[in-house]
Amino acid sequence: MPYLPIIIAAFVIAFVNYMFTKWFIKYARVKRITDIPSERSSHVRPTPRGGGVGFVGFLFITFSAYLLIFGTQLGIEFLIFLSALLLISVLGWFDDRNNLSRRARFGVQLIASLLILIFIQNLSHISIPTLGTFSLGILGLIVGIVWITGVTNIYNFMDGVDGLSSVQAISATTGWCIFFYMHQLQDLFVLNIFVAAGVIGFLFLNWSPARIFMGDVGSLFLGFLFGVMPLMAGAYSVQIDSGEALWFSAILLWPFLFDGAFTIIRRFIKRENIFEAHRSHLYQRLNIIGWSHKQISSMYALFAIFSLIIGLYYIWGSELEKIVVITLLIVSSFIFSFFVSNREAISTD
Repeated sequence: MPYLPIIIAAFVIAFVNYMFTKWFIKYARVKRITDIPSERSSHVRPTPRGGGVGFVGFLFITFSAYLLIFGTQLGIEFLIFLSALLLISVLGWFDDRNNLSRRARFGVQLIASLLILIFIQNLSHISIPTLGTFSLGILGLIVGIVWITGVTNIYNFMDGVDGLSSVQAISATTGWCIFFYMHQLQDLFVLNIFVAAGVIGFLFLNWSPARIFMGDVGSLFLGFLFGVMPLMAGAYSVQIDSGEALWFSAILLWPFLFDGAFTIIRRFIKRENIFEAHRSHLYQRLNIIGWSHKQISSMYALFAIFSLIIGLYYIWGSELEKIVVITLLIVSSFIFSFFVSNREAISTD
């Protein structure tokens, strides 16, 4: 199938979701689907939330239509994948409306993860550059659950500044579009470009000063989607190693994963309860010392683009090049964390 119609459809999705989100802002205010500022918030005024329902809803509508008309994969596995995505999206929507318990949230995420790992692709092994491939056996199921639910929740936790989750999503979907185009996986390419289009339309109203937040319906959907992508890649191409694709996914999401992991480790070392709500993420610390939402999201957008470039080098590089680019990414990340700490020290002087 020619890709030009898909690109045109993506532009249409972006515009339609922009218009829908403008309407949803009014709807959310009437229905009081609103994020009320608290001591942990990075915003200061009540703001409609749940705007992610637009790009999530249009993705299901347009991608389902595409699969029925042009899709190359319409087996039971792909239907299970879409069902798991829908389950996570519904969870997010109800959480935006009713603030569900932690147990309910994790229970639904666990079910959705198991649907992927049991019926589509299990994480049976992992590849480590220069060291080779290691079989995980039954541990693959546990590692897979930790990976998918971990990415899902970290993405949700990082959705705290205007435009931050949106720019990360656009960068990550761009990486996957390039990846799937090069491997001629048309359906997964279309899925990601449709997601990117919907998020771009949403970003116009989510950029600082945000008129609406994507809410859990958007952030949980995106986190789960990106957590599952390497498994979907391995399931639909014999040329793709899911253990290798996992690294690519982690690199694309590195700004969020590093911030999340760094914060958890830092809080654990300080003997703080890592399960309690907090404002200790690197992006939150920048906001506390006076950085605007626009400055923070712009910096993380540059970080995401840098990670995208590193990810592409990793996928098509030699074993030595993979080690070099991963080392560069990790060193750069710690330099960023030192920069934040330095800014904090200066602000308290």
